[in-house]
Amino acid sequence: MNLVNFRDLGGVKTKEGKVIKPNRLLRSGELVQLDEEGKKVLAQHQLTKVIDLRSEDELEKRPDDALHTIDYQWIDIMKDVKENASMDALLQAGELEAVDRHMKQIYTNLVMNEGAQKGYRQYFEQLLATETGGVLFHCFAGKDRTGMAAVYALELLGISRDAIYQDYLQTNIQRAKPNESMFDELAKQGATKQQIAGVKIAMEVSASYLDHAYQLIKTKYGSMQEYAKEALLLSTQDQKDLQALYLD
Repeated sequence: MNLVNFRDLGGVKTKEGKVIKPNRLLRSGELVQLDEEGKKVLAQHQLTKVIDLRSEDELEKRPDDALHTIDYQWIDIMKDVKENASMDALLQAGELEAVDRHMKQIYTNLVMNEGAQKGYRQYFEQLLATETGGVLFHCFAGKDRTGMAAVYALELLGISRDAIYQDYLQTNIQRAKPNESMFDELAKQGATKQQIAGVKIAMEVSASYLDHAYQLIKTKYGSMQEYAKEALLLSTQDQKDLQALYLD
């Protein structure tokens, strides 16, 4: 199956003992040239809506497959962000320490950039507007833009911090084989060992990146709930509605 980094967040328990409903919150990497098995998996998860968090350039180069009867929504999370996670940017980052700084800056923007905050507000509007069926959100690799989308949703649904980190780090397991194929292809195209090592850092998630995001939120807003209210403009009622829609 070539549906990469896919998982259903259903069954994850909240701190109060509730669980996320199955076949409701789905996450993955890009939905490009899916094989029949991948399409079958999406159908089995009752997919009704796709939220694509990629850039316009990414969409032009590798558009999502046209899936029949699916409501497709595009939200360019990093539209107003200068730093990006494109392959060209990663190959040009140079030293491994520079790649690490580059990735932390991406997370700074995913949390603090007003355009990204607006994009995540639109993402929650789509979640709140979907009363039934599976909602799948994704970017290219399903790890950073998608990772923070999952973090925000899981936090507001009352999932424990440990469980949130566990889901976040699951990406390193699920992307292991696709990443190896990517590194092999880069080597064939002439990328140096140093460049490939940098891309390897960037194509994996690190608890330190999520630590960085949480620290920014704590310093500026005090808590995730306050961040949701002030930065994402989600009211207390919005948060209650989200829980009613996605929790059992």
